[in-house]
Amino acid sequence: MTVVAMGLGNALVLGDLSILSSNISIVRRGLQFSSSTTSFVAVVATLVMAAAALGAGVLGDVYGTKRMFLAGTGGAIAFGVLAAAAPNVAVLIIGRACSGVAFAFLLGLSLAIINSVFPPGRRAGAIAMFLAASYAFGVIPPPLGSWMIEQFGWRTGFLVAPALAVLVAVITVRFVPETPRSDRKPDIPGMALVAVALLGLIYGISRLQAGVHLSAVVPIALGVVSGVAFVMWERHTDEPALDLRIFRSARFNAAIGAGIATNMISGGSVVVFAYYLVIIRSQPSEVYALLLIPATLLCAFAAFGAGRAAARFGDRAVLVFGLAVLVVALLLRLTLNLNTPILLLAPLLALTSMGGAIVATPQTTILMSSAPTDLGGVVSAVKSSVAATSYSLGAAVVSLVGVSIFLKVGNEELAGTGVDAAQARDTLRVAHGASAAGSPGTAIIDPEQTQRVVSEAGHAMIDTIHALSLSMTVVPVVAIAVALVLLRDRDDAPSD
Repeated sequence: MTVVAMGLGNALVLGDLSILSSNISIVRRGLQFSSSTTSFVAVVATLVMAAAALGAGVLGDVYGTKRMFLAGTGGAIAFGVLAAAAPNVAVLIIGRACSGVAFAFLLGLSLAIINSVFPPGRRAGAIAMFLAASYAFGVIPPPLGSWMIEQFGWRTGFLVAPALAVLVAVITVRFVPETPRSDRKPDIPGMALVAVALLGLIYGISRLQAGVHLSAVVPIALGVVSGVAFVMWERHTDEPALDLRIFRSARFNAAIGAGIATNMISGGSVVVFAYYLVIIRSQPSEVYALLLIPATLLCAFAAFGAGRAAARFGDRAVLVFGLAVLVVALLLRLTLNLNTPILLLAPLLALTSMGGAIVATPQTTILMSSAPTDLGGVVSAVKSSVAATSYSLGAAVVSLVGVSIFLKVGNEELAGTGVDAAQARDTLRVAHGASAAGSPGTAIIDPEQTQRVVSEAGHAMIDTIHALSLSMTVVPVVAIAVALVLLRDRDDAPSD
């Protein structure tokens, strides 16, 4: 039941974000706010959640992960209802921002609770079941929320998370054991600095998808400066929010590297598939969501199977295998053309998702086993922060590189058509905006212009996908090399 509660906690967070992403235009019509405000409403919860992740981990370690996790369920209930009842967009933004804080406790502490409740001999299997449950339960909220919005109005979409949070709270109170607390004091300056650093980096990186400009560069610069200040503070304070000594572990760093690789591929892959489906094939964005359902279900089996395999062959072997699956998935995208049957995208999506799920199980086990027992919340939060940052980075890099490649290879096809470089660039950003869940700076252009660019330069667009997919293989290949070097056989023997 602990696994069920934590899996549902993860699923309600990811489901809530997906529901809003899929139905943001309906919410906009309901409250009548501008397109620029729409972009911010779509991402504010994600930004705040990422910024608050480490703080949630620290408070969980200090005051008890179960207690703080329940505080997160309470916040999800209260602020989900506030968003549903919002009379104007200002109240909606407040509700979404506060929901982001609550989500940080749910997403950041669920893994820490698993790590605390289960003894070392059962921990790896519990983590595998937890990840499998998160994937399996994650299939339910998005279609449920979209159906409720269609039947009963946009406000009901915000009530899915509160309803699930009530269930999670009941199961947690009834079945989850109490968790230990640390005797250290919360590092308020460190928590504030890392929050500013993550907020600036993730927001700025997401803005890069619309090009390099001040609204992206300034937040990134602020994030970098705050990050440097955070490291300097943590190195000299007696009770740091993040004990930097955990990065001395080779196993820990290998797991972090694998997490960066898989999340960068995930973020970049969403851009590529949205680019292919929405722009080249003129499919509605809902098709992508439907294709993800079987992929998500298969991820549940992949995560559970990875746990069983790790117990037999060791974490390193399974982690490297999962990264190799990502390489194969990326190379198979070279078979895409202008007439590939849409249903054939399902196995490509599934293979990419399953590679990430296979990596996630040993990566999570390595992270949690490499850290001191009293830092479970912090390490879990580090995992969430790294995932959010690298996902945004993957999407932004693929967007920028994709535009550059297209403008280079499509120059001849577009010559003499009357479509200039700026129009072609804007066309590609439709896909990038759709993929980024309403990322800031996205503008939807004239669909007739989009179709004109596709008809004149469709082959160049396919060439762009091939070039992106081939270049993206570098990321998991490097992660494989890092894992082989840093994860030693003697430290990775499977337990009896």
